Amino acid sequence: MKTLTGKLSPAKLIVLFAALLCLLPLSTTWAASGTCQARYEVVVTHVNNRPMNKVIQFGEFQSQGRGPIPPQAAMHARKNAEHCMQTQWHGRQSGMTPYECQDQQRISGYRIQNFEKTLKREICQALKPLSCDRERAEIRYSIFSVVDGERGCGTRTSSVSRTLLESEVLAQCKCRKPLPAPQQVSPAQGTVFHHVPRRTLVAWQPVPKARSYVVEIKYNGRLWTTLNATNEATFATFDFPGVGQGEWRVIAQSRRGRQGTPSPWHSFQYQR
Repeated sequence: MKTLTGKLSPAKLIVLFAALLCLLPLSTTWAASGTCQARYEVVVTHVNNRPMNKVIQFGEFQSQGRGPIPPQAAMHARKNAEHCMQTQWHGRQSGMTPYECQDQQRISGYRIQNFEKTLKREICQALKPLSCDRERAEIRYSIFSVVDGERGCGTRTSSVSRTLLESEVLAQCKCRKPLPAPQQVSPAQGTVFHHVPRRTLVAWQPVPKARSYVVEIKYNGRLWTTLNATNEATFATFDFPGVGQGEWRVIAQSRRGRQGTPSPWHSFQYQR
């Protein structure tokens, strides 16, 4: 150092030491690296104005960050992830992945190409089967960015950082109309029976595309029993428990077990 300083003027020495002081923080400030897990979270609140509480998660990816200590590095990773998701949400109609969600911004594994299309597919897929009396179901939801992982990925009070991107968002999903109510044949409304034993037969017209049927029987105003019938059968038999009023209705079921529109209750009576 003596030889070096002997050849340099005082002014050059000052410049040299200043440069060394500037380089010194660079070797320590970003010594640690952090990684966070991130995803979108959709909370469905209403389907066709009916309250619902369903959580849908999708779009998992990782973000990285650097800092002087691991928690601060993870905090930078969290900010990178949140910035990515906020930018994507506000530019969702462009159909493109924003620069903030690419590898150059310390983001890895982000694979959403068309956000709006992906979001709708995730929501509609998670809510299947959807049945309604119209062609499309109206979905209302809130969407969040969620980050967790190492210490620093969450907030000061939680291991998870959950930020609202927007609430009361409207989406539409295709839905199938439920199977129609079977047409009841016998016993007709108000039929009076006197026979003993009280073997009773209920019958209905078949419903196209029905896989099976559920028959519900009431005795004196309370549900007494439930019977199942295959798609080939359009009747069911049972022994009524005693004197009094009975009611019956039938419901068609689809191949996936989804129930259609119930028929109305038809009453009958057993008298002594």
